[in-house]
Amino acid sequence: MIPIHHAMRALSRVAPPLAAEIAYRQFISLGSPERVHPRDAEVHGRARIGSLELNGRPVVTYAWGSGPETVLLVHGWRSRGSRWSTLVAALESPERTIVSFDAPGNGDSPGDRTTVLDYAAIVRLLAARSGNVQAIVGHSFGVLASFLAAREGVATARLIGISGMASATQLLETFSAQLGLSERAERGLGARFQRRVFPNDADIWHRFVAELDPTEDRIPLLLVHDEGDAVVPVSQAELIAQAHLGAVRVELTQGLGHHRILNDPGVVQAIRAFIDTPLEELGPRSTSGRVESPGPDAQRGSGVHL
Repeated sequence: MIPIHHAMRALSRVAPPLAAEIAYRQFISLGSPERVHPRDAEVHGRARIGSLELNGRPVVTYAWGSGPETVLLVHGWRSRGSRWSTLVAALESPERTIVSFDAPGNGDSPGDRTTVLDYAAIVRLLAARSGNVQAIVGHSFGVLASFLAAREGVATARLIGISGMASATQLLETFSAQLGLSERAERGLGARFQRRVFPNDADIWHRFVAELDPTEDRIPLLLVHDEGDAVVPVSQAELIAQAHLGAVRVELTQGLGHHRILNDPGVVQAIRAFIDTPLEELGPRSTSGRVESPGPDAQRGSGVHL
């Protein structure tokens, strides 16, 4: 059997519109919902399960603890809230409520379609429900959604982005490269996505970026990214940091790739320290460091998980 990227590469050169159409259907598809990993089952099993309604659709929510400070966790594309179990366990305290969710079509939430606007709307609803948001933590696609939510009114004391992309353009480029699309087919994919999913937005590629309005509060930002991330290049973290006017810390890892980074003890400790540090001590300047966490990237499967 010919690998799909070889077939798509050939098709995109002889029939770019057809390749773009096939790629579009794959691009918006969520596939089968991810199940709870055995590693995450214990923490996931003791969450308080709730729900909220988004445009008439139910969204499953999770909460741990009942303290006055809220930490909101935003999972990536084709993922689920249980992916945060290691971080949840590290952050639990009497002073804190930790909140997460399964986006539509992800985890236990029904549906087969979702967008970054859905993610951002869920963040907004959960923030309004919980209040006193001390940190929003996003992974990959969830970073893009977290910035969009903050830029469009969600108040948070800190932002944390793990393996995040700087713009929706990078998402399109990565997906196209994985399928082997030609430049013309890639343009066709982008045009279809904007026309069919966001027909009322003039230019989603400039709206959906991991940036904040420079006139708003300069929220302290922590970025964690693996230097060998094969899904979202580490250069994306550099672009996010360069565009941020507030305090920025960039922590790099090696050997963790795009997914194992969520469960690494060194990464979890860096995130916890950033959340626990008083705001006045985070400082106005940019800093960078390294989380020493060697090991091979454990990504598996052929699907795109962001």
